[in-house]
Amino acid sequence: MTISDWLLDPSGLTPHGFCLSWLPGLIWLHAGSDAIIGLSYFSIPLTLAWFVRRRDDLAYRWVGHLFVAFILACGLTHILSIMTLWVPAYGAEGVVKGMTALLSVATAAMLWPLVPRVLALPTPAQLSRLNAQLSRTIEEQERTAALLRDSEAKVLAANSDLERRVAERTAELSAANTRLTAALAERAAALDALASSEAEYRASFEAAAVGKVQVNPQTGRLLRVNTAFAGMLGYDPAELATRVDWSSLLWAEDRTAEGLEFARLLSGEISVYVRELRFRRRNGSPVWGRVSATLVRKAGARLPPLMLAVVEDIDTMHKTALALRESETRLRLAAEGAKLGIWEMDLARGLCWVDRRTAEVTGGTLPAETWFPMAGPEYAAWADWIHPDDREERAGGLRLLQTGAAELVQVQYRVRRADGDPGGELDTGGGSDQWIWFSHRSAIVARDPVTWTPTRATSVLIDVTERATAEAALREAKADLEVVVAERTAALKQRDLLLREVYHRVKNNLQVIDGLVMMQAAQLTDPNARQALMGLRSRVYALGLVHQQLMASPDLQTFDIAPFLDELATNILQAGADEGVTLDIDVCPLTVNLDFAIPLGLLVTELITNSLKHAFPNGTGTITLRMRPQGEGGVLVVVADDGVPSLSNGHGPAMAEEPGGYRRGLGGTLVKGLVAQLDGTIAMRFDKGTRADILLPTPMVAS
Repeated sequence: MTISDWLLDPSGLTPHGFCLSWLPGLIWLHAGSDAIIGLSYFSIPLTLAWFVRRRDDLAYRWVGHLFVAFILACGLTHILSIMTLWVPAYGAEGVVKGMTALLSVATAAMLWPLVPRVLALPTPAQLSRLNAQLSRTIEEQERTAALLRDSEAKVLAANSDLERRVAERTAELSAANTRLTAALAERAAALDALASSEAEYRASFEAAAVGKVQVNPQTGRLLRVNTAFAGMLGYDPAELATRVDWSSLLWAEDRTAEGLEFARLLSGEISVYVRELRFRRRNGSPVWGRVSATLVRKAGARLPPLMLAVVEDIDTMHKTALALRESETRLRLAAEGAKLGIWEMDLARGLCWVDRRTAEVTGGTLPAETWFPMAGPEYAAWADWIHPDDREERAGGLRLLQTGAAELVQVQYRVRRADGDPGGELDTGGGSDQWIWFSHRSAIVARDPVTWTPTRATSVLIDVTERATAEAALREAKADLEVVVAERTAALKQRDLLLREVYHRVKNNLQVIDGLVMMQAAQLTDPNARQALMGLRSRVYALGLVHQQLMASPDLQTFDIAPFLDELATNILQAGADEGVTLDIDVCPLTVNLDFAIPLGLLVTELITNSLKHAFPNGTGTITLRMRPQGEGGVLVVVADDGVPSLSNGHGPAMAEEPGGYRRGLGGTLVKGLVAQLDGTIAMRFDKGTRADILLPTPMVAS
């Protein structure tokens, strides 16, 4: 035999069409399917080759060439399958399959080392978390800047209002003190003359808007208080007059200092004393008051008989001043905590002012918290600290602010660190530790009312070095991730393609076995042997149908078993049942995998086949197939018929039965083994036919 005969027409072998009984429908179905698959296999590598040729930046081009060769070889095997339908060129087909096997092994062996490299790359979730964290940092910095601007405006407004109110209060107090001193002097000089006007004085005393108090300086007891003073402390005037000591109304911590000042007044060291101190309200809370006190002296008396005091309620003003100080403290802490620097510019006079943090950034080049000229040497030296590539952008932003072309200007530039090397090589990329990234936001806060030119501007410097570094790292990681995602996508597509090919080949091999069994059964004359082979054919068909379902599954791992059981039962009925036998199928949807589908398919095959063989001697009846979920995560499968009970079959005595209702023989052994493989239980009943109730655990499939 020559090599050409061995390859193209080996003697003693028949074409593949013989296996298909030369049925035209099957012959042309196989030929057409293989032709379409072969043409598709030739188209795919051409597309891959064109893609690899156009993408010069691919890191693993050899993977594409391997897949081109492998898929071309696969396509050639399908073309040769068409030829073997008529020509038994199994030698040539085997050579091509051997080449395909070598290319498959080489491709798989060279793909495995790439897996650790792909797995070591960062995931999209990690990059998303980094991006989200960066976004939150930026939002927090922007909120801090907005709060800083609002707080500064409130501080300026509160400061101006407080200065105005203090000036007004001081003027009022000075005038009141002057009037009070004059009135007290007149009252001491003309005590008898004022007796007639006591009613008028009492009315004025009670109606005063500020608190008024008369105290006996010898005993410290209150002699008279007006409504305003009593109301300030939460008392009724009658509760205080003649029964309460002056010192008992003071806050405990302020009594010592007030006693010393009162002693100076009694000794004549001072004639009037003005103090701000805390009083204790009736409910125990403090209230701030400004006390202006003087003594009414009587000539010849060793001790003065009366002390007159005016008490002004300044609790609101004091709390406002305290809140202002707290606001200033919070503003300073916020600026320090947020790494902010403050920069003030008097554009009308050409002067600048910076806080300590900005001065520290410049290494002391700019003086802290003092005004200096923008045209002076300090400002010029500061410009040298800015990165050369960023100086023009910052200067342009300053020009927009000075000319009033923009109300708000924001620029970002790099500044040399104070501890860096001034004479060192500049890192124009901004990646060196020598530079600090600043976001400089400037806004016009005052303009000339006539010319409307800017006269004052405020700036905030935010250290954004970490953000700039993170953005650069994110850009690099994004580029790397895009490459990895492209490679992983291509690898997944190839994996799906190979897995579908495996399912396809397994199904084809099972179909070949099915054809061989059918041919062998056709040549047998023994009905029992033929029936055994047909039972084997049903089992092989069930296995092939499982792989067909997996091949069409989107994830290549799971599928809905409801249409599978429907098609399986229908095929078994069409292959071996009389026309009078019908099916009643009601199967709930259930997602299963290969490990669950194969045993269940074989189990249903055995039970339906057993009913067809023994239950319908008259050729009529119904086979029922049910599947529904049970409580606590179980599935109930019912296979029943309404024919003759399986144990007797209407043909003599009952056949031997094992415990649990199993029929002895291969079928019963398979049923028992398959139920055990599925971790289930089966119960057989023989009332008005044969019924098998199979309780199985719900299959666990990966999501």
